[in-house]
Amino acid sequence: MRKLSLLIRIKLILYAPLVFPYLLFYLFSKKRGVIDEDIQAWRKLRGGSLNNLCFIYKFNILNKSFRTQFCYRLGYKAYTILKLFLRVDIPDFLEFNDNIGGGLLFVHTYGLGISGQAIIGKNCRMHQMSTIGFGKGGVPTIGDNVFIGMGAYILGKVRVGNNVRIGAGAIVVEDVPDNCTVVGPKATIRQR
Repeated sequence: MRKLSLLIRIKLILYAPLVFPYLLFYLFSKKRGVIDEDIQAWRKLRGGSLNNLCFIYKFNILNKSFRTQFCYRLGYKAYTILKLFLRVDIPDFLEFNDNIGGGLLFVHTYGLGISGQAIIGKNCRMHQMSTIGFGKGGVPTIGDNVFIGMGAYILGKVRVGNNVRIGAGAIVVEDVPDNCTVVGPKATIRQR
């Protein structure tokens, strides 16, 4: 494990009182199992062998994307309380949604949009400026292990299969089968 700089160590100590409410919400949350799956996904992305409480403590201070995702998982009531302690920016177009499986990764939270009615499977990874939202006939259903690149749009009542990679800037308005890559502004499907 790499050593933390002195400045980061000081920041971790000074912010301790502000992070304590986050840890309490985590310990008493009904969504703790899903949050644990999210933490495992973050560990794969960032590395580290910290236990879950230490991970939440460290990453709520140092990583805005994790902090936002953590509050998003806890729901609107917890978010309104927790934003008083550490800065949390959940965009207005990121509706709270309980239909998202564990292992979620908001790599960057800037400009994310998710409909509150969309259904998203496990281990979904979303990058900034991507949108999952209403369109013709309803909202999308997204499978497991889906990668959504920067600026991608998934709109309408479409089904995105498992193990799909949606490239940056792709606009998906029709069903995508399992194990495919979707690229281009006018999305084209290529079998893997």
